Amino acid sequence: MGFGTVLRTLRAETGLTQEELADRSGLSVRAIRNLESGRTARPQRQSVVLLATALGLAEQDRATLLASAGRPAPVLPGRCELPPDVPELFARDAATAALTRLLTTDGPRLALITGGPGVGRTALAVRVAHRVRTHFPDGQIFADIDQPDGSPMSVDDVLARVLRSLGHPDPPPTRDEAAALARAELTARRVLVVLDNVAAEAQVRLLLTGDSPSAVLLTSRRRLVALPGAHTVRLEPFGLDCALVMLTRLIGVRAVQRDPASAKAVAAACSCLPLALHIAGTWLASHPHRTLADLAARLAEHGLDQLTLADLSMRASIEAHVNELRPEDRQLLRGLSHVDDAGLSPDPTHHGADQCTDYDALARLAFANLLTPTRDGYRLDQLVRRYAREDAGQPRLRAAR
Repeated sequence: MGFGTVLRTLRAETGLTQEELADRSGLSVRAIRNLESGRTARPQRQSVVLLATALGLAEQDRATLLASAGRPAPVLPGRCELPPDVPELFARDAATAALTRLLTTDGPRLALITGGPGVGRTALAVRVAHRVRTHFPDGQIFADIDQPDGSPMSVDDVLARVLRSLGHPDPPPTRDEAAALARAELTARRVLVVLDNVAAEAQVRLLLTGDSPSAVLLTSRRRLVALPGAHTVRLEPFGLDCALVMLTRLIGVRAVQRDPASAKAVAAACSCLPLALHIAGTWLASHPHRTLADLAARLAEHGLDQLTLADLSMRASIEAHVNELRPEDRQLLRGLSHVDDAGLSPDPTHHGADQCTDYDALARLAFANLLTPTRDGYRLDQLVRRYAREDAGQPRLRAAR
């Protein structure tokens, strides 16, 4: 049976007119007439996918329509691109549970994890993705959409990346066609899409399908406030008690019990951030002749230089946030590094703060998760403060030596 006959039969079974099918699929009425009459003998794959989605076909009928067009359905059963789960992740149970519920219940399945440098956005996203992967049997896509040079991936490259994972190695030539094909595939399947380090809403907006069987989980250094229907989880640094628990897991109970004061000093010097704690604890565990007091002293003296281990770097994590700023906002951050937290207020009458009156500029730094909102203004993390001072030209102690 030819494609035109199959399409006409399936359309008749749904009770749609050619005009209604055109409206639902985004194809023209003329294109549908040519398909049903056989004038278009070999339709493009994306057109067939759009028609199958518009008709609401079950998997078997969908496969029949694709096969009749000489376009067998792309194979993606169970494809999993997720990185391995992070065994040392803990203390994020509430966020994990909330995201798991959102991604596995009816409604728009769109979630965003955001937070400051080193707070563990990617680790949480990977943990949640592994928890829910059985709900998405058609595959789990994972892509870090940072370019190797740190620049954001273009919208077209994001669409092409997702389409390749969906079984379309040659994406359509135009952005609109590529986006329509991606949405059609995600609407017709149960796929989990995890996109790490989204820089702006525009990178992912064209992939969003609303209420569909698929789910999209994003991480971003920024608060993406213009994503419709997104459930946002903003991660904060650990409290001191939780930070000490993480440090204990890394270096052992005895080491912490022998010198609890130094353990607290290390946690504080790491700003209770998971990445910094992981680097510091792993360094100490790999240097058994060193003590917590040694580590606390090195952190006090060397700061960010000490928080680097193999390919893990607290400085690089902060730098990735700072590089996304406007030049004037980066300059403001440098200036704020010399202002104590009492002065970080958008109200010039509060605490006599006459240096920080530009509310919009402060808000942009907060949206970039480089300032933390407080009841009276904002707070600047001490590691970000150190980085900003270095960025302003203050020489590092190690370089000076």
